[in-house]
Amino acid sequence: MPSKKSKTKLFILVIVPLITLLTGCEFMDIDKDVFVSMIGIDKSDEEDKPYKITLKLYVPTSSFKQSPEPQYTYITKSGETLSEAIRILETYSDKELEFGHAKLIVIGEDLLKEHKASEVMDFLLRRPDIQMISWIAAGRPSAEEIIKMVPQGENAAYPALFNYFDDIGNESQYIVTTYLFDFRRRMVEEGIDPILPIIEKNTSHFKINKSLVLVDKKEPHELPTLYTGIFNILSMNIQVADLIIKEEDGEGEAFIAKIDSMNSKHKVIVKNNNNIALEIEVRLTGYIAESKHPLKMKNLSYYNKLLEKVAKEKLTEFFSEMTSVGIDPIGFGIDYKSRTLHNKRMSSEEWKEAYKNAEIKIIIHPKLKSTGAIQ
Repeated sequence: MPSKKSKTKLFILVIVPLITLLTGCEFMDIDKDVFVSMIGIDKSDEEDKPYKITLKLYVPTSSFKQSPEPQYTYITKSGETLSEAIRILETYSDKELEFGHAKLIVIGEDLLKEHKASEVMDFLLRRPDIQMISWIAAGRPSAEEIIKMVPQGENAAYPALFNYFDDIGNESQYIVTTYLFDFRRRMVEEGIDPILPIIEKNTSHFKINKSLVLVDKKEPHELPTLYTGIFNILSMNIQVADLIIKEEDGEGEAFIAKIDSMNSKHKVIVKNNNNIALEIEVRLTGYIAESKHPLKMKNLSYYNKLLEKVAKEKLTEFFSEMTSVGIDPIGFGIDYKSRTLHNKRMSSEEWKEAYKNAEIKIIIHPKLKSTGAIQ
């Protein structure tokens, strides 16, 4: 039987060689990284290098008191591919470019008009260091100008543009928030079209109240402010909304309804000979926030009637344009596929034709709770 000393020697002889084969993890000091805040992708003016990438980089500071004003650096490069432009940009900094903190990706409107969205998306999805929960938007006049702009009142801790999309800052009904993972789903899924908010540059601030619907092989379709707000209401992207209600004769303004609770659902009703109807049901709950005339609680049913009429008119106009142009940001195509067996579905071309000629049915359930609090 081997002695205790022999066992110890045997243990050492076995363990020591094994320890020499172990490797430690690589570690890089944080001061060797530079963090990317935003990514801008534009169409380049160079024919052989069609893509231009602009990166907005945080400038490290030891304390907020030392640098209360926002400080950034910008690096821009054109390339034959997006990956090539990034590789060259990496040589512009003595630190490692860290994309994990990039929360906003802006694509220039000119690039979207050339139907390059799928190529940009492919690049973004293949990089493991770009978050799928990043926001993505269209830049006007260009992505470079948008991300280089620092509006008045911005602080060093948080870029002002982030407040528009993070649900804890601006809560406007006209701002569409699109995440990268949802943009990718809409790009590859048949039956729903991608939609992006349009970020416009003003003199000292941003303006975000329109959106762009992308359709394969078609010119991107711009939704004006009103239709962008309607899309948000129907897609449940917002919590509150304002509706201007006209008098019954349509001449004057009766009041403004503040909607603080809304619920919507939609479905496709399939009829004979590939005819369909789009049924949209919306429940609106709120109160009257403003009026130029005295209002009485006993007339609340009449005010609800006005709200129902105006909401139905606006929604009918919205869907009439969507179907006539042939765009579907709401996702009726997905609803149709979910309700129809695969061997009984229309072809893609048949569905597009049926969608353009669809009957539109709008059902509004208004519920104004009061005429507002006046003391």
